[in-house]
Amino acid sequence: MSQRPTISLVAICAVFAVAVSAWAQTCVSGPRIGGSVFDPTGAAIVGALVQSGSISTTTNTTGHFDLQCLGAGSVLITASANGFAPESANVKLQAERNGHFDFQLKVARVETNVDVGSSEAVNLDPDRGVGAHVLTQGEIQQLSDDPDDFRRELQILAAANGGAPGQALITVDGFQNASALPPKASIARIVTAPDLFSAEYDRPPYAGGRVEIFTKPGADSLHGALFLTDSDSAFNATDPFSTIATPAGKRRYGFELGGPVVKTKSDFFLALEKRDINEFSIVNATTLDADGQASPLHQTVSSPQTLWIGSARADWQASKSDVVAVTFAANTNTLSNQGIGGLALAQSGYNSTVSEYDLRISNTQTISPSLLHETHAAWTWKDTTDAPLSTAPALNVAGYFLGGGSTVQGFNDRERNLEIDEDLLYAHGKHTWKFGAQSLGIFVHDVDPNEFNGAFMFGGSEVPVLDQNGVPTGQTTIVSGLEQYRRALLDLPGGTPTSFQITTGSALVPLAQWQLALYAEDTLKVNSRLTLSGGLRYALETSPASFANFTPRTGIAWALDRHGKTVLHLHAGLFSSVVPAAVAIEAYRLNGERQKEAFIYFPSFAAPLVPTGQSIDVATIRSLPHVLAQAPSFQIGVGIEHDFPHHWHALANAYYGEGWSSIRSRNINAPLVSSSTNEQLNLGAALSAPRPIAPNMNIFQYEATGHLSGDVVFLGLDQHSYKRFGFFLGYLSFNFTTDTPNNQGFAQSAYSDKGEAGPPDWQTRNRVFFVGNYNLPEGTELSAQFDAASGLPYNVTTGTDDNGDGVFNDRPSYAVASGPETFPTPFGLLSTNTINGNAARNLGTMPATMHLDMNLSRAWKIGRHHPDSPYTVTLNVRSANLLNHTNPTAVDSIVSSPAFSQTVAAEPARRVELGVRFAF
Repeated sequence: MSQRPTISLVAICAVFAVAVSAWAQTCVSGPRIGGSVFDPTGAAIVGALVQSGSISTTTNTTGHFDLQCLGAGSVLITASANGFAPESANVKLQAERNGHFDFQLKVARVETNVDVGSSEAVNLDPDRGVGAHVLTQGEIQQLSDDPDDFRRELQILAAANGGAPGQALITVDGFQNASALPPKASIARIVTAPDLFSAEYDRPPYAGGRVEIFTKPGADSLHGALFLTDSDSAFNATDPFSTIATPAGKRRYGFELGGPVVKTKSDFFLALEKRDINEFSIVNATTLDADGQASPLHQTVSSPQTLWIGSARADWQASKSDVVAVTFAANTNTLSNQGIGGLALAQSGYNSTVSEYDLRISNTQTISPSLLHETHAAWTWKDTTDAPLSTAPALNVAGYFLGGGSTVQGFNDRERNLEIDEDLLYAHGKHTWKFGAQSLGIFVHDVDPNEFNGAFMFGGSEVPVLDQNGVPTGQTTIVSGLEQYRRALLDLPGGTPTSFQITTGSALVPLAQWQLALYAEDTLKVNSRLTLSGGLRYALETSPASFANFTPRTGIAWALDRHGKTVLHLHAGLFSSVVPAAVAIEAYRLNGERQKEAFIYFPSFAAPLVPTGQSIDVATIRSLPHVLAQAPSFQIGVGIEHDFPHHWHALANAYYGEGWSSIRSRNINAPLVSSSTNEQLNLGAALSAPRPIAPNMNIFQYEATGHLSGDVVFLGLDQHSYKRFGFFLGYLSFNFTTDTPNNQGFAQSAYSDKGEAGPPDWQTRNRVFFVGNYNLPEGTELSAQFDAASGLPYNVTTGTDDNGDGVFNDRPSYAVASGPETFPTPFGLLSTNTINGNAARNLGTMPATMHLDMNLSRAWKIGRHHPDSPYTVTLNVRSANLLNHTNPTAVDSIVSSPAFSQTVAAEPARRVELGVRFAF
């Protein structure tokens, strides 16, 4: 459907806003300053006194204040509240420009002075990591509206404390359990890169960092907004792998509304939005044409999405020291034609519906001037259903295409989470103690008929040479999986599939897992220049059971000069990573009783379950060891930050981490075969080799035997004190080595780790990012988010299972001379004529990625519906991947494929969106 009416609407709004912009109201006596006052947990403080000279006000039920008609220049403002230490700030105000400042008061009796705009000292707070950043509402509005782009931008900011981008845990309103992103309109502020060495947190810094989102309460007066964002195909670029135009489009619209229920006692905030996204998946494969010849296939498949996001929040001020907040959030995403693109053909896709509903209650009590208590309780519903486009057996022609039906076959996962957290903050003298208990119950009803439709594998094999009539000549040759598949279609000699895999039994797997953690931490402010911290965390979990997980932490923050311009941070500690519920679910699913998996080598293509003279049937089960403990790791971090004149702020972090007993998989009953190079392969002989436990059976066992070690370096520079611009620039370098693939994967050989040490699957060696804003004349704002990174590693494989262990991850060997089954590659001459090849795991590196997102916006005030709140109309133009850089998501990793090491799929191309927002 054409998007021109929407664009016309945006143009009309723009003309209307310009015409009435003269109505904009400004304070005739000077600028004003607004902001919010929070307690140490991020909850709003109601009734806090905020004053500047003789002008004063108190915060409303949302913790917001507004000091009006102040003079230009440096203005001293102070915030104070019962039970909290007062805090003061010097804020520089420009004539005819309003200012903004948020206070976060401490539970302490020592006054804290922060001089913003003159001689600000580097932060010594124990709950702030080096590179921590708080995004205000204005900065949040400059970020992308698209949920995927928004999440990516937050992940990049979280990398400031050394985490791998894309791996950060995103939490909402102080809850520990990750959740879907709330509507952007409901977000009050975002904190990135807190101090992850705090005993409060379980994940080590290199695991990805943390992003903490806090949503808005209501307000003391009714307010709201209507918004519309539209992306017409005329402005968007075509996918780099598409042979036809891909007129992708996105439309986002919704509203927000907030206000009081009982004045000064309770309020509400509602937000609802819908997103209609029409993206395309591009198939870039090689298949057989009508004449049975290899032919490139390029398909453009529409992959529409419909996303509903809603949230409701109510706050109740039970007393001056007791605040209760209740939130309900809903997120439903309907996706069509998923799992398509790259080598995956359209027939192999599926439709999916993902829903999440969160009911959350928090209670914050200021028990005394030095004691703060907070309770969180949440119940979460998560439902995922997948429906395949075809129920035919799946086809994997190694290195050429993935076809047939999807293996998901009616997946239906229902998960319920119960979270209860208790936190206690106590300040006495120079000490600040924090105690807490975190509990999470995970209840799963998982219906997973994975591979109930069966899956053929064509990996290439030795076959008879045929004459022009299809009759064997008596000679043999090695052919690709595509030729093997062609012969199977024509029922020619040599057309026997490599394997057929099928699962039978009950699809249902129920699981209940409990996770519990207790922590205690003491922060000692020795003097104005030295802060010490120490803590202990204890964690346990069930299914699988793991109880002895004690992880002590310690840290120091030391101002090297008396003005606090340079601060050195030292941290060290142990961490333990929970065993994911998915591990237990998979083990219980394929335990040989609930479900059984048959691996049939050399089956008949027409009737794969009917035994033939050459077929070999191998059963496969999953197992858990008697003990599978949480994986421990040791981390040490050194950070330094310095405030230069004019508030140029530089920082550096260096981390070293070492983890052991990480979870990976091994076939403990694999055939006992010897490694070999440049010898004639015989899969049948490998499958017939002795097995240590039982014949014709694969036993895939989870084991805590993996190891990881390495270091991270982060360098950053930021500037936020200038009138016209501000920015945050960062560089990350990762240098880790591990023998553990993602998702608890397998080594090439069940009996040797030779060649397994390599870069982690998630590691990008180098990354640079930039987040900045520039204030143009006439109130126009320009913001940009840029990041560039070296590519992810990928494993170079042969596409076959020559050692007979049931895992198609065999790697090639280096060859010294050309010959049969040798291939010239960017890594040298590689041979697939090998068992347990000597090429290292994750030998390849995907091409680099680059993103530039920009947003240009302007707001017009067009009147007042309330003395302190004008109507506003905001117009914006937003772009994603403005440079239209090809950002790969997959490469062909089969060394014998003609497209080996080439990119076969990429992220969406450039997108441009126009938006209008009316607020009252």
